[in-house]
Amino acid sequence: MHFKTFVNGVLVGILLGVLFAPDSGEATRRKISQRARNIKDNYDDIADNVADTYQKVKSKAADAVNKAKSKLNDIRNEAESMYDA
Repeated sequence: MHFKTFVNGVLVGILLGVLFAPDSGEATRRKISQRARNIKDNYDDIADNVADTYQKVKSKAADAVNKAKSKLNDIRNEAESMYDA
């Protein structure tokens, strides 16, 4: 919900900037284009960071699961050896 609110705020800000811009139409379009590129670049950076963080968390979770499985197998083997003895 917060991201949607943020995007709406950005769009309203751009619209207000266009309405009250003292520049010519061409200069205003250039500014809007530049701001849109900046927003896209920021969004791309955020998306990349989220993807990287997801991969790190996924990897750490897989490592933790593998360690737990290994520990469980060790315990099971120890219990079986005690039972066989």
